[in-house]
Amino acid sequence: MLLNDHARGLILGISGILILTPDSLLIRLISADQATLLFWRGMMSSLTLTFFLLCRHDRRTVERFRAIGWSGLLIAMLFALNTTLFVVSIRHTSVANTLVLLSVAPLFAAIFSMLFLHEHAPPRTWVATLFVIVSIGYIMWEGLGSANLIGDSAAVALALTMAAVLTLLRARRSSDVVAIVALSGLLLAVVVVPFAEPFSLGASDWLYMGILGLLVIPLSFALTLSAPKYLPAPEVGLIFLLETILAPFLVWLVIGEKPPPATLAGGAVLIMTLVVHGVVSLRSDIIR
Repeated sequence: MLLNDHARGLILGISGILILTPDSLLIRLISADQATLLFWRGMMSSLTLTFFLLCRHDRRTVERFRAIGWSGLLIAMLFALNTTLFVVSIRHTSVANTLVLLSVAPLFAAIFSMLFLHEHAPPRTWVATLFVIVSIGYIMWEGLGSANLIGDSAAVALALTMAAVLTLLRARRSSDVVAIVALSGLLLAVVVVPFAEPFSLGASDWLYMGILGLLVIPLSFALTLSAPKYLPAPEVGLIFLLETILAPFLVWLVIGEKPPPATLAGGAVLIMTLVVHGVVSLRSDIIR
């Protein structure tokens, strides 16, 4: 059976998010220190994605890396920072807090595109932004004076840097995203290796790290980054919200971590805001 572009995009996006869902749980299960976790996460994903490029482009793989240019290097550095902030956030606050706060990245990206790429931001984006700011403020207010504030702050910083990455990728649509992510993993590994103990992992840590670095990260990136080729941006944003719902549920199911009440309340408002914004944007795109 032949699939049309829309169906192909849905399959790619949803499959990628489903594969990415265990990411937070695996970080929770790995007992290694942050630097060691970051080293292997970066190194394994870099090696896997580079192997994918070699299989796909053979001798032209080096050209794919050269073609990303200085802007691609900047994006790779931001990707490495994103990974660091994600791990720090997961280690210092609840998984639900991290993913709920991260889910606003596409909305921030729309604002960045207006400011730096001179793209039009409709009134609904500004209304949604107001609701998002209030929701984030409520979630973080509940974490004041606790260790959660470090993780929550890292998650907000992550949403902003991820928005910057999305904006730069939009400005450089010809860039090979797989090559950029592979380079970011290598950069991350090189930066953190002086602080890491790469061979201190236990047997279970090696298993979880292998699943994370060799399967979850490269496969999910390969699928989710292909989805925007076939789907409009608002629909991709709605698919990405699946992780915000599924990952905390998986963590609760496996290790019993319940989302804080403030996150449930603020997160419900935030997710509903993003869903309404995405649906209205999608309908607007269809009408045009």
